[in-house]
Amino acid sequence: MILLVEDDNNDAALILRILKQQVPAGSIRHVSDGDAAIELIQHWDGEPLQLILLDLHLPTLSGLEVLKQLRSARQTRHVPVVVMSGSSDADDVARSYDLGANSFLSKTDRAEEFEDTVRQIAPYWLKLNHPYVLPGVKHR
Repeated sequence: MILLVEDDNNDAALILRILKQQVPAGSIRHVSDGDAAIELIQHWDGEPLQLILLDLHLPTLSGLEVLKQLRSARQTRHVPVVVMSGSSDADDVARSYDLGANSFLSKTDRAEEFEDTVRQIAPYWLKLNHPYVLPGVKHR
């Protein structure tokens, strides 16, 4: 299961369109703010999360705060988190990695380039990467 945390409707639509071509139907959840992401994860009772795509600049609770909470919770501590942001500010990148991001991708203004980036996310994180699995939790 993939969780997309993205407040920009255009970016979310593009990301969802590409991911839906790559993963089984129903295996993506989308929320548009930080509070909704934390609420969803706290009450998660579905298939194990395999990947979280997290925008940095979110309404309510920032992406950095969401990341901090994800890394402090046992059930999401080892779930890969790919931070995506329109910012490539060195402080944003550093803080994301300091808080436990697995990757930081810049959203470019060029649609084709951004699409190419998004197309590479799922194959790497869901097929090539060997995730940490909590003891007693079925995975894939």
